[in-house]
Amino acid sequence: MDPQKIGSYICFLRKKNNLTQSELANKLLVTSQAVSKWETGRGIPDIEILKRISELFKVDLETILNGEEKPNKKNYFFIILGILIILIIVLLIIFVFKKNEEFAFSDLVSNNASFSIKGVAAYSDEKSSIFISDIVYLGEDNLKEKYISIECLLYEEDGNVERKIGESGVIESDKSQSLNSYLKQIEFHIDSLEISCKNLSDSKLHIAIYAINNENKVETYIVPIELTSCVNH
Repeated sequence: MDPQKIGSYICFLRKKNNLTQSELANKLLVTSQAVSKWETGRGIPDIEILKRISELFKVDLETILNGEEKPNKKNYFFIILGILIILIIVLLIIFVFKKNEEFAFSDLVSNNASFSIKGVAAYSDEKSSIFISDIVYLGEDNLKEKYISIECLLYEEDGNVERKIGESGVIESDKSQSLNSYLKQIEFHIDSLEISCKNLSDSKLHIAIYAINNENKVETYIVPIELTSCVNH
């Protein structure tokens, strides 16, 4: 037993309970000098007085003799368990965000000799996006034809199902223009497509171009689109 540690702990208990040395002495039926002697490590209370101190402050006798409170193993267990749970949650959040932010990219091209396009598909395990621009008519037929309006629709085919995933809206002009003049104004920017990379790779994409000439005749062009590559994560 260490008289200094025991005395310091008795002093701690006394002050914690807002008692003076005289008040503690009265409760223990001893002199204030005896209390001062214990707290300065110049003596140790006998066993009967130690029991009274234990009952008064509701502290077990072993704690008083050790001069300090032992860590509560149960509390430590729950603290450590709580820290581990928080770490697991943080790691899961980091993993999910990192996984969602890992995008792969593929170029979009057309295998139609009469058209060229520039486009890109960005995709992750969670979503896909498509951007298409610079649609150019390369064919010689109707190269000089003039049109009063044009509309372009982007379709995605999955088996026998065809689904419209983007549209340009109708573009009109007071003065009839060539097909390429209209096509320069066409862009598709589709975010958060509800198809995964695998489905996007398996699907067939195409642009349908509906152009109305000066004679109000609708001319239709179908431009198939391919992904140059699609690598799953």
